[in-house]
Amino acid sequence: MTRCTPGILALMVVWHTACCLSQTRFKEDFEGDLSKWELVGAESIKKIATGDPLRDYALALEPNEVVQALVKGSDTWGGVRIEGEVLFPGEGDSYLGVLYNGSKTRSRTDFGCIYIKGDGSYVQVNPRRDGNAARLLYNEFTTDLTGKDTIRLNTWHRFSVEIIKNVCHFFVNDLQTPAVVFPFFERTSGLIGFEPRVTGDPVWIDNITITSIQEFQYKGKPIPAIEYQPDSLVTNWSVIGPLTKLCPEIEKATTISESITGEAQRYTWTPFQTDARGGVITGRVTEYSGERPVAYFRTILPSDREGIATLHFSSVDEIALFVNGRFNGFVYRQGYVSGPGRPWNAWFDFWRNPNHGGRKVPVQLKAGPNQIVVRVRNGEFASGGFFMRMEQ
Repeated sequence: MTRCTPGILALMVVWHTACCLSQTRFKEDFEGDLSKWELVGAESIKKIATGDPLRDYALALEPNEVVQALVKGSDTWGGVRIEGEVLFPGEGDSYLGVLYNGSKTRSRTDFGCIYIKGDGSYVQVNPRRDGNAARLLYNEFTTDLTGKDTIRLNTWHRFSVEIIKNVCHFFVNDLQTPAVVFPFFERTSGLIGFEPRVTGDPVWIDNITITSIQEFQYKGKPIPAIEYQPDSLVTNWSVIGPLTKLCPEIEKATTISESITGEAQRYTWTPFQTDARGGVITGRVTEYSGERPVAYFRTILPSDREGIATLHFSSVDEIALFVNGRFNGFVYRQGYVSGPGRPWNAWFDFWRNPNHGGRKVPVQLKAGPNQIVVRVRNGEFASGGFFMRMEQ
């Protein structure tokens, strides 16, 4: 028997590790059947002849409510690189959404999503929380694809996506420098897939390869490079929900207590963590497609004196505001009733950027701790979060 020296053993370990790190998990050129895919809205997903002499078939995703092509078993693969090609065959509204870290349970469906807009030539971050689009919370990540990276209709373009835990690097045409680096979707593993726009024109994909990775190819600065200032916002929150309906006992509570007895049950406030920007992502709690759309978020604001303070919001939720058990009015989602030219988006820098506005609400505070309760109801498309700052 030949004995291996320590040096040879070390080389074998390195070789084995390298093979594992670059393991190809999935390849698809759409020349065979679609048995490796889980198809949602299967009637709108078709293998088609491309008419391209360099390829026979591709997968066409036709808009029709919820249409998704999910890779079976991809929720167990850990860090991955997704590579593929995309073509937009029509002149109307179209996009390719790449889904990642997806979860499907009996009560809700959540996916990270970043899409390439075909007719607009840009990349947009758009996580789905219980099926509801959240792009209006992340408008700072909208990235135009220009110059050599411009999306041209009826032309095949290459894309690549790298996901490790909750961080996603998204490349289009230029496969060395990402168009977007997005770290703010909360899930760290899950299904991979693709989707078209809900309405509009189809998108074609081909030559999909998924490979395991342990580190990102790109190691430069975040794109976009933004200095967030969450310490300037109210970030100490707790939550009750999701609920099927409103709860007056929570809204009218005048004393600060960790539990509240409602009509049929006892409710307990539990800590809720904002994202790294200071955003209260309410869609993590509320259901959009399900039957529990209501949630309450509470913060305790100290005041050294009795008097008027200002709560400054940037929100894509319609908020009902309660201060020390008294209704203080509604805070409407951005753009909902604010007139022409106002943005729909919730902005992380609303309090220091006059172009990103927000809404200022005067509230009467007492000396000492004040209980601020925000009620949201996830019934509006593209809602699911807000930012808040106290100014006194």
